Amino acid sequence: MLRNIGKFPSIKFENYRLIFFISVVAFSGSFLITYLSPNSKPTGWQYADILVPQALLKTVLSQKSIHNLDASSIKVLKISSRAAGNLYVFDYRSSQLCGAVGYLYSLYNESGNILLEFIANPYLPPKENLIQATDIDNSRFPCLIITQSTEQENIVSRTRYCYHKGKYIRLNRYLTEVGKGLESKD
Repeated sequence: MLRNIGKFPSIKFENYRLIFFISVVAFSGSFLITYLSPNSKPTGWQYADILVPQALLKTVLSQKSIHNLDASSIKVLKISSRAAGNLYVFDYRSSQLCGAVGYLYSLYNESGNILLEFIANPYLPPKENLIQATDIDNSRFPCLIITQSTEQENIVSRTRYCYHKGKYIRLNRYLTEVGKGLESKD
C-alpha cells in the first residue's frame, strides 16, 4: 500500500482528450444552430441598421418626409410569420414623429409594404410588452396585440390587429389586469 503513495493511476489521457473534443464540437454546433440560424427569434427591440435588410431600411426612410432623422437611432422589432416572411415594427422615437399621446410606429413586411401605422405610448407597467404576436394566424400573418396603459391603476388596454387584404385592421379592444396573459382572448 505504501508503495502506491504519490503515484497516479494509469489513465489514458487520449480517451479524455477525445471526450473533451467531442463535447466542444457538440456545444459549438448547438450554439451555432440555436443562435445564428435564420429562424432564431431576437429578443426585443434592436437597432434597425443591424437587424433590418438594407434595402428595406432604405425604402422605409424614403417613405418618410423627414430629412434629419438619424437612421442609427431607429429601433425595430422583428416578428416572424408563417410562410409570409418577416414583419418589422419600426420605433422611430423621434421628436419629429411624436405627439401628445405617444410615438409613431410603422409595420412593414420584407417587401417594403407598409401594413400598419399607429401612435402608442411605449411606457408601460413592468412585464408588459408594447407589441405581441399571437398564435392566431390570418392569411399566414400573425395577429398583433398592442398594449397601452390606462388611467385605471393595474389595468391596461389591449387592441388586436389582424391582417386582411394587404393591411392590418383593428378588430377589438379590451381591458385587462396588468400582467394577465393573452391566452384567454385568443
